[in-house]
Amino acid sequence: MPSLPKPPSCLCTSQHLFPSLYLSLPLSLSLSLSLSLSLSVSLSFSANSKPPIPLSTEVPTGSSQHFQLNFTITNLPYSQDIAQPGTTQYQQNKRSIEHALNQVFQNSSIKSYFSDCQVLAFRSVLQNNHTGVDSLCNFSPLARRVDRIAIYEEFLRMTQNGTQLQNFTLDRSSVLVDGYSSIRDDAVPKNSDLPFWAIILICLAGLLGLITCLICCFLVIMCRRKEGDYQVQRHLPGYYLPHLDLRKLQ
Repeated sequence: MPSLPKPPSCLCTSQHLFPSLYLSLPLSLSLSLSLSLSLSVSLSFSANSKPPIPLSTEVPTGSSQHFQLNFTITNLPYSQDIAQPGTTQYQQNKRSIEHALNQVFQNSSIKSYFSDCQVLAFRSVLQNNHTGVDSLCNFSPLARRVDRIAIYEEFLRMTQNGTQLQNFTLDRSSVLVDGYSSIRDDAVPKNSDLPFWAIILICLAGLLGLITCLICCFLVIMCRRKEGDYQVQRHLPGYYLPHLDLRKLQ
């Protein structure tokens, strides 16, 4: 007689749950009942179980460092069209300047930290018809050594000392990075150290002037005091001098 196939492990579990029921039923009916119970248990487990939550593989990135770069273009006349974002002139100049700025920093010594530059606005420069540019340059947050002074000096080095940005001619004195400019710092007068002999002469001159003032004050006081005594003598009433009395000589 051929042997029956071994029932799966789930059948054993069902038989252990209901041993008396399986003993009283025929073999074929027992197998059918075991399969039904196993299937219902499996479906119940699948319905109650939750799908696995996928783990996020994204690495959080920090925000970029933003530096405001301002300069004036002397060969780009300012007009109302260039200041309006919806005009063709605005879009063309914006793309050209952004491309030029990106090329400057991508070829500089701080290119590994550089991200991009964006033109924010065009403005009119007073007393002439030049166009001022306000832009924002982004650098990696890991670039701790990059500050506004380093960006300023690198921009000057890559633009012929701040005078030429590809086809645009720049005003050297108008270049600012977050408000910093070496020209403005140089224009601030610095305290110069005086030599030792000059300090001595200044002290002696001050002392001599003080002595002169004291002498003048003393002379003025003495003159006023003498003048007061003279006025008192003029207004004194007459008084008797016995040795000058002529009546005693008679």
